[in-house]
Amino acid sequence: MSRARIVVVLCALVAGGTLLSSASGVAAPEKPTITTGILAWSTSTSATFELSGSTATASFSCRLDGGGPTWEPCASPVSYTSLAEGSHTFQVRALDASGGASPPSTFGWTIDVTAPVLPGDVTAEAASPAGAIVSFAATDNLDPAPTLGCTHAPDSTFPLGETTVTCTTKDAAGNVSADGSFTVTVRDTTPPTLDSHPDVVAAQQSPQGTVVAYALPVARDAADPSPVVQCSPGPGTLFPLGDTGVSCVATDAAGLSSAAETFTVIVQAGPRPAKPGITTTVPRLSKRADAEFELSVEPGVATECRLDGPLGGGSFEPCSGVKSYSGLMDGAYLFTVQVTNSIGNVNQASYDWIVDRTPPAAVAGFGARAAHRRVALAWTKPIDVDYDRVRIWRKRGAAGAWKRVADRVAAATFVDRTVLNHALYRYRIASIDRAGNVSPAAAVRAWPTPIVAPRYDAVVHSPPLIDWRSVRRATYYNLQVWRNGRKILSVWPLRSQYRLRSAWTFRGTRFALSPGRLTVYLWPGYGPKAAVRYGPLYGRTSFTIG
Repeated sequence: MSRARIVVVLCALVAGGTLLSSASGVAAPEKPTITTGILAWSTSTSATFELSGSTATASFSCRLDGGGPTWEPCASPVSYTSLAEGSHTFQVRALDASGGASPPSTFGWTIDVTAPVLPGDVTAEAASPAGAIVSFAATDNLDPAPTLGCTHAPDSTFPLGETTVTCTTKDAAGNVSADGSFTVTVRDTTPPTLDSHPDVVAAQQSPQGTVVAYALPVARDAADPSPVVQCSPGPGTLFPLGDTGVSCVATDAAGLSSAAETFTVIVQAGPRPAKPGITTTVPRLSKRADAEFELSVEPGVATECRLDGPLGGGSFEPCSGVKSYSGLMDGAYLFTVQVTNSIGNVNQASYDWIVDRTPPAAVAGFGARAAHRRVALAWTKPIDVDYDRVRIWRKRGAAGAWKRVADRVAAATFVDRTVLNHALYRYRIASIDRAGNVSPAAAVRAWPTPIVAPRYDAVVHSPPLIDWRSVRRATYYNLQVWRNGRKILSVWPLRSQYRLRSAWTFRGTRFALSPGRLTVYLWPGYGPKAAVRYGPLYGRTSFTIG
């Protein structure tokens, strides 16, 4: 064969995915296998890798962290010391006797020897009389989400005032901070507000006027459920004939005062018109941004309407028949109809309501813990003053419609006992306020199984203990571990738990607990192992080595 013909064949084989040895014309060796006890996160600044190749492997070439274009000869085991903090990548190629190289095998990991840092002091504004839900997190030089163990959990409710929180924190590599504390301060710096108050119309009872015992306007405050309202002149005062302005102010427990709310007490002599009628379908607590009122008045009177709202007081304008409003923002509203007779005396009717189109806060800390034929859900409910309940939906797998399974008002837990083992369930939960607004939903997945640890979808950073509910009369178990559709371990523990190792040999092949997803299958065995008498599949779960 001519040299040109040889080049063509080699190019064709390379294009087809087969790399030939340059000298012998045979296929290059397969990718080598890397075995190591290192996990994805490590506190060790040293690393050792055991290498194994196919029968065609004559030697290895390695490089660390890219290492430039040059590969260096290496032999198993390969060790490195005094490695710096940060991400590292080890690569190895198998070489045949003629120097042909395999595609590289790669192992990546992160060295972290620095402990994470506890949160600093936090200040939050009170959202309700219960205080505020406060979030905080530890920080780390490499791990974006170190775990926290605190006397008060993040996203829990903190009362008004100062609360000392004591914590420790741990990063993915296992570095643990010293015990420490910080302060969460919940304060109330928002003054109360007063709802609009209708005018008060009264008939003269004496030459001096009349005593009017009006109701105080409604005060609202996020942190104080009962702000003190004071008006001048106060209720029960003798009001003279004519119009008298009344000014009211609310003060909360923090000493903060509202803006003044004013209305008029009208004392009249002589006949006054009949009270106008108002008919509406607007509920007292509404999600609607529009409102419509049908008016009924006696003949011969002048009719005016006024709308007071969260932006302030309105003014009277002529109206009749039906009065409509649209584009209403959230807040308290007062609609007033005033009729005036021929001698100038008035009468009024009013309707007050609240527009609330803002969804409540979503639940926090929504989690699921699956067990044998049950899923326990837990969450932290919001502390919005208008919170009403949470609603939980469920569906099995990815298909099908969501099914409403429960509403909970005061409770923050729910146990679903209508599930089957070894089926993936998805749960959604949303909070609902008294106006019917629904928060964004939080979601979790659950996999009911007798295997209690590691839980389904867990991420572990060290050799995990596989733990399961024991089976009555079982004398042993067969536990299998699979990765990427390949069985990499089969053992027969006598007890209902087994701890994986960082490395092991199965069917002559060396395996390591490297990053990736593992699936565990479990069967109970009865009688002597030699009898090979197994029950049906008892448990199955999946988790990830982080």
